[in-house]
Formats: sequence, structure tokens, C-alpha cells
Amino acid sequence: MNYGERASEDIPALYATEEIPLEKKMIYQKWDIPSVGFYWLIAEMDRKKNIAFGYANLNNDDFAEWGYISMEELIDNGANPDKSWKPCTFEDAVSRMKKERYVDHE
Repeated sequence: MNYGERASEDIPALYATEEIPLEKKMIYQKWDIPSVGFYWLIAEMDRKKNIAFGYANLNNDDFAEWGYISMEELIDNGANPDKSWKPCTFEDAVSRMKKERYVDHE
């Protein structure tokens, strides 16, 4: 399976970064469904089980949350990797997403 431009081997294994505060975790991939405003930020991955840990925002900042997601489920539901994504901290990723949303609504 193709899990995006950034090779999944570069993404830490599940639980490998559990000691790092959420806002400081590195986000290695962004997957999205732009037509509905959904996006997922991937911080860890189990390559054998195709499960990722990250942040899901289903077009509602108030209900966005950290959790686990099947990579196959993302693909099956039409999510695509953001090929221009550069790894950054979650804190920086949220800032980038807010700027992108602001620009998209102008």
C-alpha cells in the first residue's frame, strides 16, 4: 500500500513517542479530504497492522481529537496524502492548518 510521499518507514512506531507532549509530537504526514474539510495528521504508525496514531479533524476544531486510525480506512474513504507536507511539530501543524483554512475562505 502507498501511504504517501513520505515513506512510512520514516514514521516512528506506535507508542515510540508517548513520552513527548502532544503539542511537541512530530507530524510526518497529513491526509485529507478537501471537499469536506476533513484531515488527519499522522505522528506514529504500525506498518504491519497499517494502523496510525494521530490527530483527526473532521471539519470541527471543537471535536477534533487524537486517536488511532486504519490507513486502509483512510484510503477507502477517499483520503489522500498531502504530497507537499513537510514534517513539523503538532503545534506548528495546527498553525499551518489555521492559515490554510483562512486563505481558503478568502
